[in-house]
Amino acid sequence: MRDAAYYYMPLFSPGASVMLGARHETVSHVVVRRCALMVYLQGHENPVHPESLKLEPTAFHLTRRPDKY
Repeated sequence: MRDAAYYYMPLFSPGASVMLGARHETVSHVVVRRCALMVYLQGHENPVHPESLKLEPTAFHLTRRPDKY
């Protein structure tokens, strides 16, 4: 496990609680369109850029696995 790598990034999944300005909002769904990530919030018709949302980052643990051949 010495070669394990950890990456921290926000995970915008449906049902996640995010901050938009000073308001708490809930993620409805996420769309990748034209190489851009757009987050839709419950009760909002238009998508929001993820940079305008605050969400605690999730830790991802990445390691190499040997081939199973």
